[in-house]
Amino acid sequence: MVVTFLVFLAILLVLVLVHELGHFLAAKRVGVRVDEFAFGFKPRIWGKQVGETMYAINAVPLGGYVKLYGEEAGEEGDRALGNKTIGQRALVMVAGAFMNVLLGWIILTVLFIVGFQPIYPGVEKDPFVNTQPVTALDSVATGSPAAAAGLVAGDTVLSIDGQNIDSTDTALYISNHKGQNVSISIKHTDGTQAVVSVVPRVNPPAGEGSLGVSLASVGDVKTSVWKAPLAAIYESGRIVGLSVAGFGTFVGNLVVHQQVSNDVTGLIGIGALTGTARRLGFAYLMQLVMVITIGLGVINLMPILPLDGGHIAALAYEKIKGQKLSDKQLGWLSTAGLAFVLLLFVLVTYKDIIRFDVIGRLF
Repeated sequence: MVVTFLVFLAILLVLVLVHELGHFLAAKRVGVRVDEFAFGFKPRIWGKQVGETMYAINAVPLGGYVKLYGEEAGEEGDRALGNKTIGQRALVMVAGAFMNVLLGWIILTVLFIVGFQPIYPGVEKDPFVNTQPVTALDSVATGSPAAAAGLVAGDTVLSIDGQNIDSTDTALYISNHKGQNVSISIKHTDGTQAVVSVVPRVNPPAGEGSLGVSLASVGDVKTSVWKAPLAAIYESGRIVGLSVAGFGTFVGNLVVHQQVSNDVTGLIGIGALTGTARRLGFAYLMQLVMVITIGLGVINLMPILPLDGGHIAALAYEKIKGQKLSDKQLGWLSTAGLAFVLLLFVLVTYKDIIRFDVIGRLF
């Protein structure tokens, strides 16, 4: 548990530093003075002044920040953020998220070169990959249609009704053919092959699924050194899209149904996933970091103050209307946005505490 916590803290440190480094470099590029570059939130544990910037480590390791000259009232001059053009200020705001996505792209590029077993579905559809993982039966429930057909954990699916499909499409195909006879070509763990007929259940027992199996993609996904960057661009874009859709669904469910989806997890859940990924191996851990860093970049661009996307939305308003939002308007929007973000944090954390039985584990 201690090792997992240290690994989780190291991941958090890297992601925060990468994000804030984006703001730092962009601010320097457009001539904004950077007063402070900090990991964590105050009180301060350590700090060192280098030139015009204070580099600091603070006590609360839940993020970080770059303090830019001109963000506070009364800070004026050529090097103040507020005196830069809208385009320059937008560049500073978007740079943090860009660096997070860039880190994800770098990780994916390396993974595609060395080869990896994906922990999330859809990678095998990347048009630049050379190898395709196969669908395996991770587990088979006793008394299920799959068990009755002689299927066991470790068997691999070659085709269904003559179609070669991945693990995601396999689950969807089975779900769409409940109560119908399905022909599955299987390669058993001893190397022999067989074709079995099964009928997915219409009303399966809770937690078992229609066939009574859980599926997993096995086999390395890999491509050439020259195609790896392109494969990583394609995959990064796909994960950005999934992250946007997932966040939209999360907010929609919260607002319309007052529910927090079981698919959503916060810091506690990420800590638990870190422990699992660490035990599985370095490539799995890097995939987790990749998904988190891209997701972090996407969330930071949501048009909610005080997130970066909220500041970009304010700049868009300034560009369209020809005037800035007043300090009072920014204050109200920031207060409301911060309250919303904190509400999301509390709800997701509460969900994690229940899901992972944190209280029971502590006592």
